[in-house]
Amino acid sequence: SAAAGGEDCLWYVDRNGSWHPGFDCDFFTFCCGTCHQRYCCRDPLRLLTERQQRHCLAFSPKTIAGIASAVVLFIAIVTTIVCCFMCSCCYLYQRRHHLRTPLQ
Repeated sequence: SAAAGGEDCLWYVDRNGSWHPGFDCDFFTFCCGTCHQRYCCRDPLRLLTERQQRHCLAFSPKTIAGIASAVVLFIAIVTTIVCCFMCSCCYLYQRRHHLRTPLQ
């Protein structure tokens, strides 16, 4: 779609991991560049749309790595808890079965 100019450059993280705040481009200029370097320019062929900028944020390698490690950690915790309730050598299993037996 054609843009009339005055496009905003959203915040971004450069290749060194430094955070850069978003900024506004003047009228008849566009946000140009890449996911890791943004600037204002007058060439509409170099336009980096807001949708493309958001795509850079959503699918960066750090974001994917963070989500993947959170999922793995969650699965590991759930698996550990389930195993502790089912394995006879675990304290939680022994505690649960000790409470079920009548006192002698």
